[in-house]
Amino acid sequence: MLFQQDALAFQLFDVLHLQQGYSKTRNTNRHYDALSFRLRSDTVIDDGKTVSHLKDGSIAYFPSNFEYTRIANHDDLIVVHFKCFNFTGSGFSHFPPKDPPSYEVLFQQLLDVWNQNELDRHYQCSAIFCQILSKIYKENLPERILQTKIEPSIRYIRQNMLNQDFSLTKASKRSYISDVYFRKLFKEAYGISPKQYVIQHRIQHAASLILSGCCPLQEVAQRCGYSDYKHFTTEFKRIMGISPSHYEYNHISLL
Repeated sequence: MLFQQDALAFQLFDVLHLQQGYSKTRNTNRHYDALSFRLRSDTVIDDGKTVSHLKDGSIAYFPSNFEYTRIANHDDLIVVHFKCFNFTGSGFSHFPPKDPPSYEVLFQQLLDVWNQNELDRHYQCSAIFCQILSKIYKENLPERILQTKIEPSIRYIRQNMLNQDFSLTKASKRSYISDVYFRKLFKEAYGISPKQYVIQHRIQHAASLILSGCCPLQEVAQRCGYSDYKHFTTEFKRIMGISPSHYEYNHISLL
């Protein structure tokens, strides 16, 4: 699901309450992310490969530049438009939360504060939005049962993956299992390989460091575990879709 890291850098653009009857729309070239809560919905999202059904109480994430057709018999939703700076969504995702009313309260609070248009609304709305992201993050963590056997390795990865001497072999040894078995259990729990997990988190951390402007790009690479700057730029562009230097220019120089 969305937002596998526990901290995001984002900018809110808008919070809207949309109510529509039957409609069929095509969405293209939208240069912002969207996170929505369906109050009442009978909607189909078709991206040409997968058809997804959104019902009452569902939460959906639409990454920027995601092209899709929306077919709705009725759609009553609260949607947040925002830009995420240190996360690039791989595609549309949605899930039925365990406690929809608790999400509805937060989305409604977000909408109310946004519409009050107070001077500090961005601060207040960002705080509420962070509560929503926190709930989504915790609810979509892998099942604890799958983590139990490899918990020592997971803890080692989280504490050491930014170090240049980090290795997954060292991580698997923390759980006293082979590399092959560790990779199998990890993928069952997280849906991706441990190597890709580490790369994604390193690049997301790198994006946050670039946004902070605290150090030059060569140092950013080193702080994120890369001794080879060329390798860092290749991985950064693959994950973020843009080179570190262009990312720095687009998000720092133009601020």
